[in-house]
Amino acid sequence: MRLAGGRLLKVRRRLACSAVALAAAGPLAAQETGTTVEPARFHHIHLNVTDTERSIDFYRATFGAMPIEFRGVADAVFTERSFILFNEVEEPPDGSQRSGIWHLGWGGVDLPSQYRWLVSRGVDIHTPIYRLGRGHVIYVNGPDREMIEVNTMGHHRFAHVHLFAADVNETAAWYERHFGLAARRSADGNPRPVGEGAEFATWEEFHREHRAWFNAFRADNVNFIVYNLPDYEPVAPWWPPEAPPLLETQPQRGRAIDHFAFSYRDIEPVFERLQAAGVEIVEPITYRPEFDMRSFFVMGPDKVAVEVVEAKPIPEGVWD
Repeated sequence: MRLAGGRLLKVRRRLACSAVALAAAGPLAAQETGTTVEPARFHHIHLNVTDTERSIDFYRATFGAMPIEFRGVADAVFTERSFILFNEVEEPPDGSQRSGIWHLGWGGVDLPSQYRWLVSRGVDIHTPIYRLGRGHVIYVNGPDREMIEVNTMGHHRFAHVHLFAADVNETAAWYERHFGLAARRSADGNPRPVGEGAEFATWEEFHREHRAWFNAFRADNVNFIVYNLPDYEPVAPWWPPEAPPLLETQPQRGRAIDHFAFSYRDIEPVFERLQAAGVEIVEPITYRPEFDMRSFFVMGPDKVAVEVVEAKPIPEGVWD
């Protein structure tokens, strides 16, 4: 792990990074066929990048992420309680927001000042600062056009992953059912806002004031916010006015934001449980020498592949 003073501390093989113990695992697990599903832990975001060193420098200088040597084998960054891992590719990946993972999100405190600072540093601004409730929102592009939101949260930490979904309730329920991550709203308490018997006749009417139909779930300190597809007019401030509506998500793998990963101490029973539940297995359990870890992939809603890695919870996994 590279530290601020220039010292280099080698992260021991099979270690993660942090220094303070976390509280126990979060929300109550969901129920699946009468059995309790162990809540997944958040592990990492995986980006496809054209220059790993440039990306590491960007997240270090812009968001204070800590450059590390992940498990002693891969250059990465640590973001307080999770990792950003990189896959270096020759051709620039697709960074457009037309897939199930919309963007990553960091918190901010004084966003007008932070916005001026971002501009002064030459950060690529996707959407200039605008007010949202009592705070502000900024969207910037990372080195390979991965979208990053900064919003007023009273801190400067990596805080959320924002998803697009054809049905926000079904998507949130899928993660609750298979990963024990409780959906913030039930389908009964969060009905589709348009259609027969609904308050609004059309999506255009519902979104006229930039409303959003959403649900959410949480893994450790990372919120997953699930928005319905931006297939309406007038467009929201963050949706390019020249871009066509997003009627259906495109496959996530291979894009600038490739996937995210949950972790369990032992992934064999998790694999067997998901397979028995009929979840689509994209890749079976495999040892990945480039990261010195075992994992498998499943296909989640909205064409988002989810990796499940074998690792102790952070920070316990750091000190093995």
